[in-house]
Amino acid sequence: MTSTGLSYKKADKLIFGAVKNLTCILPQKFEDYHEVQHYAVFWVSHINKIHVSMPLTLDVIKENFKIDQETFNNKIKKDDTICEKCKKKDASAFYDLVRYGEKICRFCFREMK
Repeated sequence: MTSTGLSYKKADKLIFGAVKNLTCILPQKFEDYHEVQHYAVFWVSHINKIHVSMPLTLDVIKENFKIDQETFNNKIKKDDTICEKCKKKDASAFYDLVRYGEKICRFCFREMK
């Protein structure tokens, strides 16, 4: 059975082995005390559980998740609740983004079936 809960996992050098699918990277609000931008990384483990690791810098993400700049650019999303198909705002688009890596609202998902 697939768990729908989201759990926090600290990112370290061993986390790469637990990652089945890195679904998306979301920028966090830039604070005055930050020297660089921080991100939240959403990923699915080999037992199909959704995790988030944050706050992480670009260098930490590249090192611990073993990704290059191109992969980072493809995974980063800014409007996490806007459906990519119909362009409407819907909270279900966020769940599909972190679970499957696609921002599709529940209405567009039903049309696809």
